[in-house]
Amino acid sequence: MPISLRRSAPPAAFAALLLTAVTGCSSGSDDEASGLLAALGELSEDAGSAEVLYLDRALVREHGDAKTYDAITQPRIRMMSTYDPQPWDKQLKPSRIDSLVESSNAGRLKGSFDAAALIKSLKSDGYKQREKDGRQFWQRSGTKQPLFQVSDDEVSYSTGGADALADVDPEEGASLADKEDYQRVVECLGDVYRADVMPLTAGKRVRLSALGQRVSAEGRNTEVMCVVAKDRTTADRTAGELRSTVRDGAPKFDGAKVTIVKGDTTVVRVTVPDSGTQRPGRLLTHHLQLWMALHDV
Repeated sequence: MPISLRRSAPPAAFAALLLTAVTGCSSGSDDEASGLLAALGELSEDAGSAEVLYLDRALVREHGDAKTYDAITQPRIRMMSTYDPQPWDKQLKPSRIDSLVESSNAGRLKGSFDAAALIKSLKSDGYKQREKDGRQFWQRSGTKQPLFQVSDDEVSYSTGGADALADVDPEEGASLADKEDYQRVVECLGDVYRADVMPLTAGKRVRLSALGQRVSAEGRNTEVMCVVAKDRTTADRTAGELRSTVRDGAPKFDGAKVTIVKGDTTVVRVTVPDSGTQRPGRLLTHHLQLWMALHDV
């Protein structure tokens, strides 16, 4: 069975060093880096020009009610879009996905897959196995055709052609996890089952922002927004705008806390607990005032 191997994946020691670096500078915070850091290590730093989505569906299965979290944990990957049918022939089901990370043109899914059935579907749709620089993948003729790497526990894809395979197979030191701003966001978010990370804009006052979803052992959901500011002045201004938005938006943001992360004077964190009448993900769907406040910084 053809199986693609990640030739240049960061070694365990390197990943452990990154994890230590992120958690070790928390200066008293009890937040711990989650699988988000490892997931960011599987996307090239070029992916920072687009929004990145991370999902840990297995974590929700452990702690949450499936119906409550269904909408916020549905994969939205382009390769499974009903508007852009792909050659999976019902073989790639959301229920088989444990976690995923994706940008606009590349992604990696982890779970329990039937590689033989997936490959059979690819072949029937005209895909052929190809190889470049030691990497094996499946692709149809045509430079703009998406390519896939398939195994029983991973499915990865890229829409940039064979030259863009590094999108999901970055060289050591060249992933999003190696970028300091992303490490700071991971530390700020803590152990999340979903993270929506906006594009990195190094030249702007707000360099990077992200919204994470946490679920407690009791099944309570908390949304966490993290903002990496250009400097302390911008961080103070950002915190002020967000506090004003929380006050003006009462009662929808009741219980929200806006803080500048201890030990890092340029990272602002907002935690917003959900009540029993609020669905997880509301800051992404209809309570958008906190996102909009960032435009006033």
